[in-house]
Amino acid sequence: MKAISILLTSAGAATLCPGPVQAQEAPLDSGEIVVTAQKRSENINDVGISITALSGEAMATQNITQVSDFVKVVPGLNYTRSNYGTPIFTIRGIGFNETSLSAAPTVTLYLDEVPLPVPAMSSGVMLDLERVEVLKGPQGTLFGQNSTGGAINFIANKPTRELEAGFSLTVGRYDQVDTEAYVSGPIADTLLARVAVRKEYSGPWQKSNSRDDRLGKVDRVSGRLLLQWQPIETLRLNFNVNGWQDRSDTQAGQFLTVINPSPSVPAVLRETPPSPERPRAADWDPDGDFFTHDDFYQLSLRADYDIADEITLTSISAHQRLDRRNRTDTEGSPFQAFTVLNAGSAETFSQELRLAGRLGQDIRWVLGGNYQRDSINDTTQPQTRTSSFPFPGVEARSANKIRTYAAFGNIDWEVVPDVTVQAGARYSDQHRAYEGCTYDLGDGGVSAVFGSIASARRGETVTIAPGSCVTLGPDFLPAVYRDNLNEDNLSWRLGVNWKLDASALLYANVSRGYKNGSFVTSGATFSGQLFPATQESVLAYEAGFKLGLFDRAVQLNGAGFFYEYDDKQVRGRVLDPTFGLQNRLINLPRSRVQGGELQLVVAPVPALRFNLAASYVDSKILGSFNNISALGREKDLGGENFPLTPKWQLNGDVQYDIEVGKATLLYFGVGATYQSQTNAALGQEALLRMKSYALVDLRAGVRDIDDRWRISGFVRNLANTYYYTNVVLPGPDTAARYAGRGRSYGVTLAYQYR
Repeated sequence: MKAISILLTSAGAATLCPGPVQAQEAPLDSGEIVVTAQKRSENINDVGISITALSGEAMATQNITQVSDFVKVVPGLNYTRSNYGTPIFTIRGIGFNETSLSAAPTVTLYLDEVPLPVPAMSSGVMLDLERVEVLKGPQGTLFGQNSTGGAINFIANKPTRELEAGFSLTVGRYDQVDTEAYVSGPIADTLLARVAVRKEYSGPWQKSNSRDDRLGKVDRVSGRLLLQWQPIETLRLNFNVNGWQDRSDTQAGQFLTVINPSPSVPAVLRETPPSPERPRAADWDPDGDFFTHDDFYQLSLRADYDIADEITLTSISAHQRLDRRNRTDTEGSPFQAFTVLNAGSAETFSQELRLAGRLGQDIRWVLGGNYQRDSINDTTQPQTRTSSFPFPGVEARSANKIRTYAAFGNIDWEVVPDVTVQAGARYSDQHRAYEGCTYDLGDGGVSAVFGSIASARRGETVTIAPGSCVTLGPDFLPAVYRDNLNEDNLSWRLGVNWKLDASALLYANVSRGYKNGSFVTSGATFSGQLFPATQESVLAYEAGFKLGLFDRAVQLNGAGFFYEYDDKQVRGRVLDPTFGLQNRLINLPRSRVQGGELQLVVAPVPALRFNLAASYVDSKILGSFNNISALGREKDLGGENFPLTPKWQLNGDVQYDIEVGKATLLYFGVGATYQSQTNAALGQEALLRMKSYALVDLRAGVRDIDDRWRISGFVRNLANTYYYTNVVLPGPDTAARYAGRGRSYGVTLAYQYR
C-alpha cells in the first residue's frame, strides 16, 4: 500500500493481519486514502475536516489491537478506563467521565455507519477492519448528537469477488494467544460473503502485593458475517451480523491512601501501605471473583438504490443488544473494602433514511432522517466488609427509555473552480423517561436506617419494608424517582475549502454540536442526587491545511481550533446534612478549549518513512464556579483545566524497509508517544494528579513482496514504564490508581490465500 495520511496515519505501514495489501513503494503521492467522513467516498486530502484515517494494515503493523491503543496514533484523543470499566473517549478535551451504562458519550462510535450509542459496546469491534476514521470536532450534522468531541467510524473489510482466505496467530507474554481468520468470496453471481472470527486469550498480568495471586486474564471471542447481494444493477444490499463475548477478569486498582479521617474506617484499612509504583502491582479481595460476563450482538441491513444516475436512496436499519455483568475491586486493597457488582442491559433500534445526489458538476447534497429507540437498565451493588460504608445490603437501579427523532441535510457547492462552500444542519428531538432508586436488598438493614432518617426529618414514625426503594423524596418519604427529559436542538456546520492544486487544501469551518442531557445510576440518599444534567453544546471554530510538498515526498497537515463550551456535564458534589458529600451530575456554565495539531509525514527515500505529530489542547472553565472538589474541599473551579485532558500529546513513528532478493522485504519500526500531566477530577487535588509519561514500541518482520505471508515480532512499552490512566475515589474511604500495562512482547505469523 502506498500510504499517505492526515494528522496521524501510519505512513507506508505494512500488515500483520489478513487482508488485501499492495507492495510498499514511494513517493508518498503514489496512493490515496479514501474515506467516508461525509457519508460518501472521497480522497482524505480533499476533505476539509480534521481526520485520522488508519488502514487495517497500518493498525496491524503498529500492533493497534484494542480501541484503547488509538491514543498512540491519534493526537488529541484520550482513552480512560473508569473504575467500573466503562470506556471514556475524549477528543480535544471534549469528554464525559461517567460510569453509568446509560451515560451518553461526547465521542460516538460507529460500525459501518451504525451507531454504538453505549461506549461499552465497543469491546469487540476490532475485528477484520478495512480502516478506522477518527473525525475531530462536532459531527452533529451528519452523525447526530453525542458527537460534540468527534466520531470514530470502524469500517469492516467487505466481501470479495474472488475467493480469499487468511489467518494470523500471535503468541506473546502472559501466555497470550490471539488468532484471527477470515474467508471471503462469491456464493453466487450476485451474492458475496465474508466470515471473520477472532479469539483473544492471555493469562493474568496483575500480581498481588500481599500474597501469591494473579488477576487480569483476557478471554474474548468475536465474529462477523457479511452478505453483499446485488439482485439488480441499481440495488445493493449489505447484511451484517456480528457479536462478541467477553469472559475476562476485571482490572484491580492500585491502593493509594485512606482519604476518610473518620474513626469508623477499620484500622486494617488505615494501616494498608500504598501500592508500589510498578505496572503489575495491585491488590484485591482474596475471596472475590472479579469477572466480566458481557455479551453483545448487532444486526444491520443497508440498502442503496439508485433512483437516477445522480440520486441514491440509502436505508440503514440496525438492532443491537448488550448484556453486562461484572465485579470489580475498585480500591486495590487486600480486603473487601469496596467491591462493586455491576449488571445491566442496553438495547437499541436505529433507522436512517437518506437521499444523496448531485446537481450538475458543482453541487452535492444529502437529505435524510433518523429514528433511534434505546432501552437501558443499569444496577450497581457495592459489596463491603472492611469499610466505614454503612450499607452492605444496598443496590442502585435505574432505567432509561429514550426516543430520538432527527432530520438532516448537507450541501457542498463549488461556487468557483477549486473553492467549495459547505453547509449542513440537523434538527434533533429526544424524549427520555427515567426512573431510579436505591434499594434495600432484603435483609432490612438499609430500610431501617433510611426509615430512621425519614422519621427524624418528618417528626413521625416512618417504616420502610425490607427489599423496598429507600431513596427519600422532597417529603422525606421513600419513592422511586421518576422524571422526563425532553430536549431538542439544531446542530449546524458552515465551511469553505480552497483547493490550491491537486495536493494542497486550505479549509475553515464553524459548527455547533450538542450532547443530550443525562441521568445517572447512583446510590442516592435523596432524590435530588438523581436530578439530570441538561444538554451541553459546543460552538467550534477551526482552520487548517493539508499540503503535499516536494512531489508529495512530504505531507504536512495542520489545524487550529477554538471551542466555546456551554453547560459541560460533570460529576460534581452536593453536601447532604446527614451523609455528607454526595455525587450528582451538574452543568458547568461556560468553558472554552483552544489548541492546534500538526503532522509531518516524510519519505526521503523509498524505503524510509517518518511520521511525526503533535497536539496542544488548552481547556479552561470560564468565570467563577463554586463547587466542592473530589476530596470535599469547597473551591472556586473557575480557571481550571478539564479533567483527563493533557495539554500536550506527541506521537512519532519510523519504518525502514530492506529488499532481500526480488520477492522478500525486511522491515524495522519504532513508535513513540508522550502525554503531559493532567488531573483525574475537578478541583486540581494533588492526590488525583496524573503524571506525564512516554512509551516506546518496537517492531520488526519479514514478508513477501505481495504480503501473502509474514513473520514479525513486537515489543510494547519497551522501557516497562510505569504510568496510569485514571485516579479514582471508589468509595467513602480510599483512593486508587489504574495502571497501564508494562512491557509485553510477542511474535505474529500471518498467511493469506488469494
